[in-house]
Amino acid sequence: MKFLARVVCITILASLFTGCDTMEVRKAMVHFDRAFVPLLVYTYEGDIHQAKRSVFYVEFQWQKMKKQYQGYLPEEAISLNRINSWLGDAYYAVDANDMALAANQLEHVKYEFMELRRQYGIDYYLDGLFEFQDAIGLLAEAAEDEVMCLMEWGEYEHLLYQTIEDWKAIRKEPLDAELYEFDEARLRKLASKQDAMEAVLYQFAETFSNANRRQLAIASQSLQPAFFEVLKLFGNFEASQTYFALK
Repeated sequence: MKFLARVVCITILASLFTGCDTMEVRKAMVHFDRAFVPLLVYTYEGDIHQAKRSVFYVEFQWQKMKKQYQGYLPEEAISLNRINSWLGDAYYAVDANDMALAANQLEHVKYEFMELRRQYGIDYYLDGLFEFQDAIGLLAEAAEDEVMCLMEWGEYEHLLYQTIEDWKAIRKEPLDAELYEFDEARLRKLASKQDAMEAVLYQFAETFSNANRRQLAIASQSLQPAFFEVLKLFGNFEASQTYFALK
């Protein structure tokens, strides 16, 4: 009965996410990710100085968003508490100069939000990018591992070309420029960065065709930097670098 009640509640809540309600929830997500993306990038890049600055802006946006989510999603208190805990752990890791641990905790935050959006049927452009990040992360991890993470060569080939197809799908996905506040100049920059990411992918595929694992490992190091150049356009790096000064 508890399970049935939860399903009914989720159905009712999902039905409320229409029109203005949906837009307000998505706006809150966009504002949070403008703070979240810079911190995520800084931790992956190992930029301790900027990561420590970014924490203040992330926490500010999280507290605002949490209040909205508590109103819209009262049944998701556990998920919100998990996000709150993972963010706290990430802050502590940043303070301790442990960027790898901080990035790991931020990944938990990212997945929790993605799952919430999936559960309530909320379309969100960044989810496609986050899933693509995971795919190229696996490509790089396997390429740099001497035993290819126990993958067969054919399995890796399938993963690679599926990732390329996923990227093509992302490029066809319409972006709500008004929601993300992309003007024409920013849209052109996005297209340019996407072109660069695509070029890196095809170059990586060409390296793969040579069947040289060592060369593939070297080439894999270019995947994440190219991706982050795309993702960075969805973050407010100026605010992340200056908000701490207001505290």
